[in-house]
Amino acid sequence: MLEKNLSRLAKWLRFLGHDVKVLEGGISREALARNQDRVFLTTSSRWERTLKKAGMSYLVVPRHDWELQLCAVLRHFGLEATLRLDRCAYCSERLIPVRKEEVRERIPPRAYESAYDFTLCPRCGALFWKGTHFEGMRRMLDRVLERCRPSGGSAG
Repeated sequence: MLEKNLSRLAKWLRFLGHDVKVLEGGISREALARNQDRVFLTTSSRWERTLKKAGMSYLVVPRHDWELQLCAVLRHFGLEATLRLDRCAYCSERLIPVRKEEVRERIPPRAYESAYDFTLCPRCGALFWKGTHFEGMRRMLDRVLERCRPSGGSAG
């Protein structure tokens, strides 16, 4: 469970296959009570006492750098950093495979010809596919992981 200001981190955790819920409003006792089984990620150390009191698992991550936030989460929880792309980047629902012929009218012509592994979100209807952007995502993740290494600059 993440604060709204961590939406980029949420998207990348979803790319890695993790079920992530973003709190749209403020943190309330009700929201904490409904989400006792989740880990709470925040940039604010002022929430630490509230989260401890509620018995929540939590992690305070760096405030402004989503790459360092991802490093902190991966390191703290010992998570694997593999692009799984099996959850919706927008709502975290598990994606279902679809044949591209079934969704042809929703796919740009160039992507229809070259892309593969089409998936659909059954909750929000978002459509995803592996195309040219997939290699860019892989390079981005490699760059982030390089920053995560102790000798990789400001992350260590």
